[in-house]
Amino acid sequence: MNTFIKENEKLFGFYSTALGILGWALLVLCPCYYVFVLVSSRDFEPLIKEATYMPLGLLGLMSLGLLGIGLSQLIRYLSDAANKPGLILLHGNKLLYLYVIFTIVVATMHVYGLVRVMTHSDMEWQSKFIILSNSIVYMVYYVAKALIIIGMAQFLKRLMPVIDEHKSLI
Repeated sequence: MNTFIKENEKLFGFYSTALGILGWALLVLCPCYYVFVLVSSRDFEPLIKEATYMPLGLLGLMSLGLLGIGLSQLIRYLSDAANKPGLILLHGNKLLYLYVIFTIVVATMHVYGLVRVMTHSDMEWQSKFIILSNSIVYMVYYVAKALIIIGMAQFLKRLMPVIDEHKSLI
């Protein structure tokens, strides 16, 4: 493994730097964008309604930013023997579990919206069927996403001690 890391050291350095920059950009630019939309929405009425639903999407992007920073720290930690794990990498499994909770909240809001549309509308059964089938696909997506993230958290939790032990043997 050490020879593979030495052979691809420049590539790992590029990936680590790119992931770190993109992760921090997402973490900083998402709240700035939201503030910009709120400030500009005083003059444009339809943006106010959109601005109330926007934080969920931006929190998802910010979670991707944290994931990018964590992967950057993991790559740096794996490729450099003297490097210590960063704060996000040390608590990465807990952050991933928080992301699962966020995913469950978004899925719950989706189900609530589905029930609201299905019960309080006078649509024909064909339209309700299309909405229901679309929502079932999204529910499968949310369940798969939550399970994959839980698997990543468990993997990271078990990977860190193995890396520490490997580094102590070198």
